[in-house]
Amino acid sequence: MSARSSLHSALLLLGAVGCGHKGPAEPEGDPASVQTLAAKMVENIPAPAAARPCTIGDLLATPMTATTLLQLAHKPVPGNPEYARWIQPTALDTPAATVLLDPAATDDAKRHAAGAFLAAKAYVVYKTEMVAVPLALEVKELKRGAVGLRAIGYDKVGTAVCIHVFNVQNDKAVSEWAQVQTDKALVDPAVAKALRDDLTKQLLATVADLTKP
Repeated sequence: MSARSSLHSALLLLGAVGCGHKGPAEPEGDPASVQTLAAKMVENIPAPAAARPCTIGDLLATPMTATTLLQLAHKPVPGNPEYARWIQPTALDTPAATVLLDPAATDDAKRHAAGAFLAAKAYVVYKTEMVAVPLALEVKELKRGAVGLRAIGYDKVGTAVCIHVFNVQNDKAVSEWAQVQTDKALVDPAVAKALRDDLTKQLLATVADLTKP
């Protein structure tokens, strides 16, 4: 092989290697389309028995909390405990939603996030329905806390298709510890925070179990 042919072959190989390092182009989308879709989902929250039960496949869809859904729809988030971040944790949100709601994210990053969000085949929204955790809310009532939630499955165009109802409770030992600590008229804010943190932990563990094959 001549030196010229060898050089040509080497250049072709380098070009192929260089191209191999480039992954497929990330999809881009319009963040305004995400807002429109999220608004439709907010408007289509079904009654508790108005849809079929969710399957594991439904729960493996692109996830987010109801609080995040409202933010994506540019709608006000109520101040009641059902929408507080300790029971609507961002750890349940798809990364694309996190980028879209990040005020520091660039327009380019938001377009890519919108593309990823809109490319989802289905969605699941975790919505808190009932918060019965008096000590976690700094109300002196010595009982174990419990929170009721719904996982609502949506199809690609934002129509609700299924519902899964479930509850989470404070860990028994954590609850008993908190009750022992609450021996005064007012609940110690540190005790209330420990209970809220525990409920976040219990929720994340429960959702992880729900989505196991």
